Amino acid sequence: MSHAPFDHCIDVLDVEESLVVVRVLEEKWGGRIDFTDYLLMMKIDGSWRCVAKAYNQNSDTIQK
Repeated sequence: MSHAPFDHCIDVLDVEESLVVVRVLEEKWGGRIDFTDYLLMMKIDGSWRCVAKAYNQNSDTIQK
C-alpha cells in the first residue's frame, strides 16, 4: 500500500528529568488531514517511551 507524503515538525516543549512533552505537527497526512499531537514521554529502563497521547484534527480538514 502506498501512502501520500506528508510534512511534519517535532518540537520538544518541556523536559524535566525523566519526563518530556513533545508536540508533533503533521500536515497533509493521507493527502488532506492536518493534526497536532501532544505526547508525554517517560524514560523507562534507559529508553524513552510514549505513555500518553492527545491529538487534535484541525477543524478545516474535517470532511462533513
